[in-house]
Amino acid sequence: MIENKNILITGGNSGIGLFAIINLLKTKNNLYILIKSELRKKKFLSIIKKYYDENHISRYLNFIENCDLSDLKNIKKIKDYFDSKKIFLDVVILNAGLQYTGSFYPKVSKQCIELTFAVNHLAHFYLVNQLKNFVKDKKESRIIITSSDVHDPKSSGGNIGKKAGLNNLVDFRKKVTGRFLNFNADESYKNSKLCNILFAKELARKLQISSSKISVITWAPGLVIPNDDSGFFRYSKTFNLFGYLIFSKVAKNILGISESVENAGKLLSKIVFDSNFNNIGYIHLSNKLISFKKHKLVESKVSDEANNLELASKLWILSEEICRSSGFVTFNI
Repeated sequence: MIENKNILITGGNSGIGLFAIINLLKTKNNLYILIKSELRKKKFLSIIKKYYDENHISRYLNFIENCDLSDLKNIKKIKDYFDSKKIFLDVVILNAGLQYTGSFYPKVSKQCIELTFAVNHLAHFYLVNQLKNFVKDKKESRIIITSSDVHDPKSSGGNIGKKAGLNNLVDFRKKVTGRFLNFNADESYKNSKLCNILFAKELARKLQISSSKISVITWAPGLVIPNDDSGFFRYSKTFNLFGYLIFSKVAKNILGISESVENAGKLLSKIVFDSNFNNIGYIHLSNKLISFKKHKLVESKVSDEANNLELASKLWILSEEICRSSGFVTFNI
């Protein structure tokens, strides 16, 4: 059993992240979870205590509190936490994500950046830059990013509705800051997942230039529909609850195309320790539907646009510029 690893996870208090933590707590490793509020912490602990006693929880689970990823100033709080405790990380899991498909109007972050882009991409981009020197340069170390195959317009989910596409970043800054040109919530989510992969590819390239052993992994969990009101769909439900309920019933029981949140969390926890991903540069994994209600995690290709290394470099530069324009100027990669 692999023990005494330090693992940071974003988006760990609900959905896939919650069940990843439930599985990871079976191991003797130190978990660090970001918590947005005291209310979320209480709700999270009420679930975890059904699986583990308080001694086990207090020994292996650590909270970085009042950390809302929609505000970039909280990234410094995370860095300061690990700096003050002299903690170095083996695994960073960038799992936090939101979507609010159905809304006609953009939500915005503390820095007035479109919320999907701000949380799903920019916060994680800035977090990795801040924590780079706290990630151990070892073959077992890895940065895992939860993406989605809807980043690909040719995928079964990506070809429905407005498709992902960054148009070589022409006017893209205006789409995510300030004027929010031609806002579409569904497109914003798909584009954020495309940004995840472009960011991961450029990160892996930069790490390889410095001869780093840290692996970068993006993965697509498939269509995951929770059984409760928490997790990924909690925002979009409010815009079309009836449509969501019909869709979820059909996806789960008739088409059998959805993955359970429990299985998705288990998959994420396995990626954390799988030695096949030691020192591999970059890989994209997809939880593919292979038959009715059955999935398999396999290495998978990303879209043509996600493979555009020049675009990946341009997105990195633009992400730095957006952070700097909001007063966040320190980059370590």
